[in-house]
Amino acid sequence: MAQTRKRNRGAGASKKRSKKLVNSGRGKEAVRVVALGKKPKTSAKTNPRSIEKRVSLEFFKWYSAGAKKAKKVGQPVRFTVEVLPDGSAKAIGTPVTIAPPNVSSLETSLKSARERGTIKIAEILKGEDMLTAGAFGSLIGASHETVNVRRGRGEILGLQGATRGVRYPSWQVTESGMPLPGLSELFEILGKQPWSVYRFLKTEHAELGGRTALEAMKAGQQKAVLGVAKNQMIGVVS
Repeated sequence: MAQTRKRNRGAGASKKRSKKLVNSGRGKEAVRVVALGKKPKTSAKTNPRSIEKRVSLEFFKWYSAGAKKAKKVGQPVRFTVEVLPDGSAKAIGTPVTIAPPNVSSLETSLKSARERGTIKIAEILKGEDMLTAGAFGSLIGASHETVNVRRGRGEILGLQGATRGVRYPSWQVTESGMPLPGLSELFEILGKQPWSVYRFLKTEHAELGGRTALEAMKAGQQKAVLGVAKNQMIGVVS
């Protein structure tokens, strides 16, 4: 009987040794028992390795879809992955094409504007009022060589496009058969740019009573027209 009690006491001591007493230093009430050799359980949703695996699968699934679309359309594509608070991730939407990295929206806009400008210039130069140097010279009683010389001095407006030669607007000739007076001064103010002079002459200006600069100059208001041009250039520079 004594041997049996001894064995039981030994078994009890063994069980007690499998546990550890932890004293927080605040009395007997603070003593708690912690089992040794046991790890906290983690679910598949909170297991870091499981989350990492699911994120990798999600990413590569959409990467594969994006790679196929990029190859098909011949352009880069973009897809968005949303990371959730628990560390998991999911893709949002479908892969979308994006503009090539070397072509900015500004460059594209400028290219379109230049193309529209080229088309507009070609249309203007095709007009019946646009004459060759020889035809314009016959209006003012001068040779085409003289017309070219006077164009170089800014006394005559000559316009040039991408494909056609220089054309001279017939409307710059006054009723007396002379080139528009004050034209050389207008060239000086507007930077000696023929197309800038053209646009200014054909534009209606509130300072001129809503008339175009061309109409005002033909009406003898050269001084007023030049004043408007100066104010316009001051606004551009300031």
